[in-house]
Amino acid sequence: MKLQLTKSFERDRNSLITLDNVERGILADRILLGFFPPNFCGEISESQAQELLCLLEKQAREQLLRYLAEREHSSHQCRDFLRRKHYPLELIDRLLSEFGDQHYLDDARYARLLITSLSERGKSKRAIITKLRESRLPASLWEYELNELFDPAQSLENLKEQVLKLRLRYAGLPKEKQKQKVFASLFRKGYDLDDIQQAWKST
Repeated sequence: MKLQLTKSFERDRNSLITLDNVERGILADRILLGFFPPNFCGEISESQAQELLCLLEKQAREQLLRYLAEREHSSHQCRDFLRRKHYPLELIDRLLSEFGDQHYLDDARYARLLITSLSERGKSKRAIITKLRESRLPASLWEYELNELFDPAQSLENLKEQVLKLRLRYAGLPKEKQKQKVFASLFRKGYDLDDIQQAWKST
C-alpha cells in the first residue's frame, strides 16, 4: 500500500495519514516517528498499514469518548466532529453505531435535553424547532414531547410572564418605547408577533 504523510504547515507536529489516496486521519509525529520519518511517501507492507489503521481507530474512539464526556451531542454533531479530523466515513459510521449501542450516544436523549434547556431559557416553540432541525434530528424523536411541553394556553401564560418581566426592566421608558423593546426582545427569541401582541394586551 502507498502511504503519504503530509502536514498543514511546516512546523505542524501532526501528520495527515493517506493510504492509497484515502485520508485515514491525523496522528501526532511523536507516535509516527517510531514507524516512519516526517513527510514520508512510499510503499508500506499490509501489516504496517493495519498497525496504522489500528492506531487511528483507537485514537478516534478516544477522541469521540472525550467529546461526549464534555456534554451531550447529537449523532450529526459527532459525525461532523470526526469528519473534521479526516477520519473515513466507514470508520465514523462504525464508531457512531458502536457508541449508540453502548448508549453513549442517544439522539432522543439529546433532543429531550435540548428542548428542556431552550424552554428554560424562554425560547419559543418555533426557535426550538429551528435548533432541533439544525441538529438534523428527525421530528419523530421530538415532535410529541415538544407539543406536550408547549400547550397553547400554558405557552401564552409563559409568554405573559416574560412580557411582565421585560416591562419591569424597561419601566423607566415611555410606553411606546417600552413596547418596542419588549417586542424586539421576544421576537429575537423566535416568538410570533401575533402571540407577543396577545400577551402584551393581557398584561
